[in-house]
Amino acid sequence: MAPGACVVKRLFSGDTRFEAWLLRDRLLHANIVAHVFNQHMQSIVGDVPPDVAGPQVWVDDEDYARAREVLEAFRAERERPGNVGCLRCGEVNPATFELCWKCGGSL
Repeated sequence: MAPGACVVKRLFSGDTRFEAWLLRDRLLHANIVAHVFNQHMQSIVGDVPPDVAGPQVWVDDEDYARAREVLEAFRAERERPGNVGCLRCGEVNPATFELCWKCGGSL
């Protein structure tokens, strides 16, 4: 490998590009630079395996361990069951939401 070359690793393969971009944003908030690839490749699934054609998030090798922690927290938050009430307007929202769908208040 050439001096100063950067090595990247695939952190995540998702079903939708929205998942990939949400994770990328979460990583950026943790000061981890991430890149989304294959965001427009869904149409070739069938010709190539879904994990190859699906949206992917890649990070630098040196950030991979911290990125895995962010990924695990991201997955846990997206699987939260139930609902939560907005303290601002009282509207009921899915527990996976971070902002109230009605008033935009933080949940």
